[in-house]
Amino acid sequence: MDTSSIHKLYAIRLNPLIKKILKQKTWRLDDQSFHHLLGLILHDYTSMKPDLFMGLTDNDLTIQIHEMFDRAEIANYLQSLGHIEFKRSNFDIRHKEVIRLCVKEYFYLFFPNLACKMDFDSVQFLDKELIALFGGEHRITDALILINIKVDQSYQAIMIHWEQQSNRKTMFEESMFHSFCGIYFQFRKLVFPIAMFTDSATEWRKPVPETYQLQLMDYPINEYHYNIVRLKCYESDQFEEMAKENPLAYAYLPLTKFDSKERPHIKAKAINGIMTNFPVGQKQATLISLVDECMPLYPDEQKKYESIIQEKSETLKEMHMFQSIEEYFLYKGKEIGKESGQEELLTRLLELNLLNKNQLLKEASRLQIPNASKVVERATKKTIVFPERVHSQ
Repeated sequence: MDTSSIHKLYAIRLNPLIKKILKQKTWRLDDQSFHHLLGLILHDYTSMKPDLFMGLTDNDLTIQIHEMFDRAEIANYLQSLGHIEFKRSNFDIRHKEVIRLCVKEYFYLFFPNLACKMDFDSVQFLDKELIALFGGEHRITDALILINIKVDQSYQAIMIHWEQQSNRKTMFEESMFHSFCGIYFQFRKLVFPIAMFTDSATEWRKPVPETYQLQLMDYPINEYHYNIVRLKCYESDQFEEMAKENPLAYAYLPLTKFDSKERPHIKAKAINGIMTNFPVGQKQATLISLVDECMPLYPDEQKKYESIIQEKSETLKEMHMFQSIEEYFLYKGKEIGKESGQEELLTRLLELNLLNKNQLLKEASRLQIPNASKVVERATKKTIVFPERVHSQ
């Protein structure tokens, strides 16, 4: 079969999936616009071998198509049609709320070398001043922060211009430079610029420049630099490690890089991490809402997610009935049988991270379970690993 015929087969399979997504979003495209959109999406699959393409489930393809809608070329095309409205405001608002509520955690997560020198008690958010400078379009995706930072043994006030971007935009670096000029002109303070990209594209065909330069022939005029935080550059495993020290990382976990089949597990880890590490209140509610906005699940994914959360919840409730881990082991050991039952129990407790590895080895040794170290090693390789939660012994 020639390449043209293969691509026609790809298009036949993609056609109903795209139409279903457009219907769910209540977006109406005429035939010409739809075929142009189909061509843009099909382009991503032209280099894929037929056996790999046919091995993708409809659910895999649907998730990938949703992610493509956030990419610059397709997003810009859809927006150019005029009558399509993107409902991204809640997503953008949540990111803005997170930076306001968790400014200290944010800087320790992404800029730890600066965070240790910042006086977070001095933080002021100057949203009104930002709107006065640039107008209402900066209300959702931008924040302007005044903070004292220790430089050369003394504190000085600086401005932090933070902008969140859901899509890669053409000439974004020029836009950041314009903001820098306005802020510096107004406040005459050092401006530290940050652009945080929360798009779903794992790779950019054309990277966003981190500088904006002006020159006349061979005469340099200006070279502006800003700092990019791109969440898709991080592996989810890396963020899970970071979350052990800074639990804010759990809120951003759904925006990192991972296999699409792991979506229910990733969301469960994120929600559980937030609920375990943040007390009930505005901060916890905002972070959970951000995760929900970042990762809406399909019905089959939602069922899997709920089963993971439910299993974790039921195990915790059961453990709270006892005064100690020892009592719980004795109870479960009698209930499910001695050797095989206790081995199964140890494996499950480590899988759910109700004990850490050292605690589990100690308990396995105390209960004289054969090959205890091998049991623990097998458990550490399980798919579902929740945040560490240490219980009193």
